[in-house]
Amino acid sequence: MHALIGFALAAVAMPLVRRLGLVTGLVDRPKPGPLKIHADPIPHLGGVAAVSSTMATIAILGWDLRAPVVIPVIGMLLLGFLDDLRPLPLALRLGGQLAAGVVLATMLPLEPLGVLAGAGTVLLLAATTNAVNLIDGQDGLAGGLCAVAALGMAGAAVATGGSPVAGLGLATAGALGGFLLWNRPPARIFLGNGGAYALGAILSVQAADLAVRAGASGLLAAAVCLGVFAFEVLFTITRRFLAREMAAMTTGGDRKHSYDLLSGRIGRVGSTLACWAIGGALAAAAVAVAAGPPPVGAVTAAVVAVVGALSGAWLYASGVRAARGVRT
Repeated sequence: MHALIGFALAAVAMPLVRRLGLVTGLVDRPKPGPLKIHADPIPHLGGVAAVSSTMATIAILGWDLRAPVVIPVIGMLLLGFLDDLRPLPLALRLGGQLAAGVVLATMLPLEPLGVLAGAGTVLLLAATTNAVNLIDGQDGLAGGLCAVAALGMAGAAVATGGSPVAGLGLATAGALGGFLLWNRPPARIFLGNGGAYALGAILSVQAADLAVRAGASGLLAAAVCLGVFAFEVLFTITRRFLAREMAAMTTGGDRKHSYDLLSGRIGRVGSTLACWAIGGALAAAAVAVAAGPPPVGAVTAAVVAVVGALSGAWLYASGVRAARGVRT
C-alpha cells in the first residue's frame, strides 16, 4: 500500500511541478561543455515532489513522523533546494549535512552499536547524500538506484523482524516510480540537488535503523544494499587522486564517472539499465544477508567489495586507455 500511494501521489505531482518549474524558471539550463548534456531547460523540482509524496504517503497511512526521520530529510531537502537556486559554498553544504547527521545520531538508540556508532552515523548521512548527487548524472539513473536500494533495505528490515521504517522505504520506492515516468530518457524533469540530498538522507535513515534493530546482520545488509553508491564515491575519489584532479571534488564535476565510462561501451540507456540490474542484485543479496547469520553476511560483503574493486580497476584502466587513444 505504501508503494502504491507513493506512486500515485508522485505521478500526479510530477506534471504539476514540471509546469511550475518552467513558469518560475526553476530549471537546469544547458551550458557549453560536457556536463549539461540536455538541449533544453529542464525543471529540477522532481526530487521535491518525490520526497513530498513519500512524506504524504506516510502521513496518510497514519505512521507517526518521528523527528529522526523528518528533521534530517526535510533539512537536506531544503539545503539542496537552496543549492539548486544558487550554488552554496562547500563549507555550508558539508556543514548542513553533518548537522543533519548529528540530529539523526542523537535521536537514535545507538548505544548497543558501540562508541563509534554516532560518528559513523554522521559520516554515513554525509557520504550517502553526496553519493546520490554523484550518481545523478544520467536520466533515470539516481532515481532508479535509490528506489531499488530503498526497496532492498525495506525487505531487509522485514527479514530481521520488521520495522516502521520499512514503510518509509516502500513509500520512497513508489514515489520514485512516479518520478521515473517523467525522468526516463529523455528526461522531462530532474531530481535536483534537493531531491538527491533528501533521498540520501532517507537511505541513511533506513541503514541506521537496520543496524540498530539487527546489529551486525543489519549493518552488513545496509552496506551491501548501498554498494553501488559506495562504489561510485570510492571510484571517483581514487581516479581523481591518481589523476591529480582532487580539486574537481570541490570545483566541479566531470564525465569520467563509472556510468559515463560504461555508457561509452553500451550507450547511456544500456548503462542505466546495467546499473539498475547491479543495484537490484545487491538489494536481493542484502535481504539474504539480513536473514542469515553474521558470518555469511561478512563473506557476502567481502565478495561484493572484491568484485567492486576489480570492476573499478577495469573501468579506470579502460578510461585511461580511451583517453590515450583520443590524444593520439
